Amino acid sequence: MRYYYNILLLLSFIIISCETKINKDIVVKINTTITDSNIIIGDNLLYTVKIISKKDIKYEYEDISFDTRDYKTRIISKTNFTKEKNNFIEKTYQYKIGFYDIGQFVILPFKIEYLYNNNIYKINGEDTTILVHPFSDGNKLPNMKGVVTIPMPEYVWIIIIALSFIIVILIFIIIFIIKYINKKMRDKNIIKEDIEALNSLSNIDYNEYYKNQKFAEYYFELTMIFKTYLSKRFEHNILDMTTSEVNNLFKHKSFKDSDYIINMLEKSDYIKFAKQLAEIDIMKKDYDFCKSYIIEHGNLYTIKKKEERRKNK
Repeated sequence: MRYYYNILLLLSFIIISCETKINKDIVVKINTTITDSNIIIGDNLLYTVKIISKKDIKYEYEDISFDTRDYKTRIISKTNFTKEKNNFIEKTYQYKIGFYDIGQFVILPFKIEYLYNNNIYKINGEDTTILVHPFSDGNKLPNMKGVVTIPMPEYVWIIIIALSFIIVILIFIIIFIIKYINKKMRDKNIIKEDIEALNSLSNIDYNEYYKNQKFAEYYFELTMIFKTYLSKRFEHNILDMTTSEVNNLFKHKSFKDSDYIINMLEKSDYIKFAKQLAEIDIMKKDYDFCKSYIIEHGNLYTIKKKEERRKNK
């Protein structure tokens, strides 16, 4: 029992003696270490800055940097560790640095600035010189052991993949927008005879024509709109044809409701040229027929596009 007690006492003494004792008068204390100042090109080293400060001290820490050859070296990774010791805070900055050319490099020191007893204090680290040597002094290179590759953090690859994905999506979106705009511009320049005719019909009020006894004017407007639509939709110059010529055309070409169309045109000729009167029910019936016919048969551009799609299938 006494033997075990002596062992515990000895271990306690060793632990206490190994603890880092901090002088209570310290405000900010810095210690820097480096794993090696002579390395082979492609290797990396660890540069550590340990800062011990009182808990109530707030200091500004300016990072390390490199000399004019900074494009030949870089910080591969940086980690921070913080722990408390009684009334002090110990913060450790550990840098993993890679060098990719031979020669002398200088690590420019960190800077610390803090306020204490209404005075501003500044602490600058010292320049650290690193010598980077070639692979070998002979003509034969040693075995490649990973010195050729530059290790990169995982988040860098994630960012690269994400950016590539975003760029591809943006390219597809731009192509889609260009095609959409071109289609809209092309459609805008194409005369849609059904829309044109329906808009013109909307400006005709048969009730007003009937009240004012303007029967001839009404049928001039109605037949002009309808014959213009037929000419564009079916690619026949029906607008410039007489009623008898339209009748001959219908005998050789199949037109839906051709009998009604001929009857309407013949009746309109009597009203336009022989001053025959018209009934409002007939005026409305002819108007509704023209409107329904235009809606049912659409426009030539849409019909041709449908035929192209059907042929492609």
